[in-house]
Formats: sequence, C-alpha cells, structure tokens
Amino acid sequence: MSTTKTPPVSRKSILELAASFGVLAAVGNVTAGAAPREGVVGAWSLVSFDVDEGRGSSKPRFGPDPVGYLLYTADGHMAAVLAGTHRPELKSPSGSSSTEEQRTQALANFLAYAGRYDVRGDRVFHHVEVSVFTNLMGTTLERQFKIEGDVLTIRTMPPEIWGTSNILVWKRA
Repeated sequence: MSTTKTPPVSRKSILELAASFGVLAAVGNVTAGAAPREGVVGAWSLVSFDVDEGRGSSKPRFGPDPVGYLLYTADGHMAAVLAGTHRPELKSPSGSSSTEEQRTQALANFLAYAGRYDVRGDRVFHHVEVSVFTNLMGTTLERQFKIEGDVLTIRTMPPEIWGTSNILVWKRA
C-alpha cells in the first residue's frame, strides 16, 4: 500500500477551480469576475495621474512626475496620498508664512483621503472617512481597476472629485 500526500489546497486554487466551472464564489469579497481583495492588498507607488479628456486624449492632473502612495490592508482599510512635485513651498504647521496663492496652489495639487474599502467585480469602492477635502468625508468613491503583474490601473467613476474621469497608474511598492 503506497501513501501519497495531497498538497494543501489554497483559497486561490479553490477560486480558480470554481471559476473554471462558472461557479460564483461567495467567499469574502469575491464575486463573479472579481479580483479577490488580496489582489489589491499592499502598497502602491504612483506612476501617473492623468485626466481623461476623451477620444484617447489625456493630460497630467498634477503635472509631470506626480508622487503618491495608495495603501490597501487585508482587513479592508485604505489610504491615498497624491501630490504634484511642482507644488510651491508650504511650511508647517500652519502655512501662515506662505502667501495665499502658494497655499491655494499647494492644496490644488494635493489629494489625501483614507477609510475602508471593498472590492466588487472590477470595481473598488473607497468609503471615505477622513479627507483633505471635507466634502468627501462620508462619501463612497467608485473606481474601476485592473491589475496586470505589478501594475494597478484605476479609472475614477462618477461622482468625481474634479468633475472629470481620471486614470491613475500605480506600481507595487
């Protein structure tokens, strides 16, 4: 009598098997056609942040070479901090030594918010709890996403922060 050990079965292999049979996996935040939450979990570094002007045209939202991080935790928390590298000097803590124009431009080229998130299909929903823009607090921002290797591409969906659709490209940090 021979004994063979069966390798442990991972959640990923179960979901892949279920998907191959067209079975809806009702595990965690996984839905038909969805990327499991684990796909987005981690730290992402901003590569580009472009305004979609339609007809295949785009322009940088924060100018050339924006910087930022997007963090997703396994337990459903997220944080996003993005900025243009060309922002005028703004000294902490109050910025009062800067001119009003410097403060306005520093804020116009900066975005930060955090809260909880969930993944449904090819969408990630950011439930904003704290934000540099107080009108975003208590809102949910819908984002369409795609992961290819170590690259996460996000397209903003209405409601928009700036009234236009944006395409953000992130690389796993």
